[in-house]
Amino acid sequence: MRKILLPILLLLIMAGCTKSSEDQTNIEGYKPIYIDKVAAFDVSASGPVAFESPGKMFLWQNFIYVTDIGYGVHIIDNSDPSKPNKLAFISIPGVKDAAVKNGTLLADNFTDLVAFDITDVSNITLSKRLKGLYPFDGQFYPEFGTGYFECADTTNGYVLKWEKAILNNPKCFR
Repeated sequence: MRKILLPILLLLIMAGCTKSSEDQTNIEGYKPIYIDKVAAFDVSASGPVAFESPGKMFLWQNFIYVTDIGYGVHIIDNSDPSKPNKLAFISIPGVKDAAVKNGTLLADNFTDLVAFDITDVSNITLSKRLKGLYPFDGQFYPEFGTGYFECADTTNGYVLKWEKAILNNPKCFR
C-alpha cells in the first residue's frame, strides 16, 4: 500500500507546482499597428506637425531633416542655430531612413523608394517613385532581438509600427 500511496502523493504535490493557464497565455510582447494598403503609399507635404518617433537627423544647406520613423520627415530651418524653426513635414508612411542629395530627398515608403524635389521647401513635390524596390518580408517581424509578438496579418494592411502590449497566447517568437 505504501508503494502505491507515495507515487500518488508525489504526483499531487507536483501538480500544484504548475503555473496557471492565465500566466501561460498572457505574455508581454509586441503587436502590429496597421495602415490601410492604399493609405500606406499616400505621400504628401504639409506644414509642421508634432514628432511621433524621431530617428536619424541630418543637415543639408541651412535645413535640418529629422526622420520620424514610420511617419515621415520633418524639415527645420536652421539659418539661425539659436532659433531653429519647424517649416514643413513630408508624410511618408513606413519610412525608416531618408537622405538628401542635390536637392532631392530620398526615402523608403514600405516597399517603394520615393524621391521629393526639396529645392523649394515651400513647394515640395514628389518627383519619382520606384515601386517594389524593398522586400515585403520586413513587415513580418518587429525590430528587436528576441521575444514574443503577434503574427502580422497582411490582410489587415501594412505594419506601420510595433507596439508593446500584453498578448494573449502569441503564436510568433523570434
